[in-house]
Amino acid sequence: MGSRITRNILTLSIVMLLIICTASAQNKDVDKGKAALAKAMEQKDASKRQELINSAREDFQKGGLKPQEVAIILGDTYLDKGDLVNAANSYSTASKEDKKAGFKKVADAYVETAFNGDEKAENKAVNKAMDYYKKADALKEGARNVGDKYYGKGIDGYNKAIDFYILGGADVKLEAIAKEYFDKGGESEDKAAEVYLRMKTPEGDVKAGDIYFNRKEYAKAIDSYEKGNSADGIKKYADYLYSQNKNDDADNYYVKVAAILATSKDDAALEKLATESQKKGSYGLAARIYDKAGNTTLSDKSNGYAELISFNLDSAKIFFNNVNDAGTVKAIDDNAKVLNALKDIADNFDEVMKAAPFVTMITDSVTGQSTPSANDQKTLEDYYKSVRDQIVKNVFDVSANMGKLKSDDLKKYARIRFLRYGAIRKILNADTFAIVKQKADIKAKDVVL
Repeated sequence: MGSRITRNILTLSIVMLLIICTASAQNKDVDKGKAALAKAMEQKDASKRQELINSAREDFQKGGLKPQEVAIILGDTYLDKGDLVNAANSYSTASKEDKKAGFKKVADAYVETAFNGDEKAENKAVNKAMDYYKKADALKEGARNVGDKYYGKGIDGYNKAIDFYILGGADVKLEAIAKEYFDKGGESEDKAAEVYLRMKTPEGDVKAGDIYFNRKEYAKAIDSYEKGNSADGIKKYADYLYSQNKNDDADNYYVKVAAILATSKDDAALEKLATESQKKGSYGLAARIYDKAGNTTLSDKSNGYAELISFNLDSAKIFFNNVNDAGTVKAIDDNAKVLNALKDIADNFDEVMKAAPFVTMITDSVTGQSTPSANDQKTLEDYYKSVRDQIVKNVFDVSANMGKLKSDDLKKYARIRFLRYGAIRKILNADTFAIVKQKADIKAKDVVL
């Protein structure tokens, strides 16, 4: 038994010794191959270099290295010598993952080559780098690397840095550039907005919109807000339109805001928007928004006020009856004669506006402000000169009839209707509807509706 154990131990020892000897011999062959390869890289004669490379390959093979492993050694050696073409060729025969790693090394090397001061070779080297980053499945990482290099050039390199940061999805770095532009102020703020837009994210679109809005570049602002699907931004622009008495356009943007809020099922925000629509005098719109929020009672009530503002008294009473508002129904009945007189004046104003000559509006592409063409403006002024006395009489009649209304609520909604007309705003006090400009002082421009 003891002799058998002794023989087994002896056999194992011999095997281990043979393995060690073999490994030692192989290591020597690998080292010999590396030495031959190093010597090959020093040769200027191409044939002598290739001869040594072939010798190195033989040594590596004797050393037990697989062809894919030899490919990595050759690639790294070429890379160290700056021979990127042969380095890439060698890496291309490595295993799948080693090939990618090798190509990324080549790409990084091309980037360093690109930014060594030779601007003529820069684009070519950068293109080569991006090609190899793509082959290495490292396109985004590579784009960020190149972007950093351009960013390092200072402001002259920012445009190209932005291109590569976009490709690399480097939003944080794009925001940093945008902030640098914005902090410079002036026209650089527009550059900041452009960077935010190029990010193609809702957050970037909204930031661009805010910049444009604060610069009073309203057309660009609303474009940005709509791209970002920003309810707050679109509403801010709509409120600006309301301030300019462009209620119809403003209402259309409130509709867009309501659609966004409805999609997110934010009924509370919808009701708040409807309440704000009422404050703007847009009761018909408020009714539609309350409907979206599922509040039929407030929708009916808003529809009632919308019909009252339009002086459609019978329709208004139907809606108020639906919500059991007997007080408003009685007020309408008690003041029907005066309300109908005001309706006739409002209808006349509308007819005058319909008969007015068409005016071509020229819109500023930056501010979004619209102004009439000079020729059309003259034609319009001539038209209003011809109906001046009729409009002045109607405006004064509005003032007189408003004083006859016995309900403050009815006065409120009648004011909303008549404040839509420019002549009312220029000739009467907006709150009391008292006459503030006498007939002798009223010019043609004052009676434009």
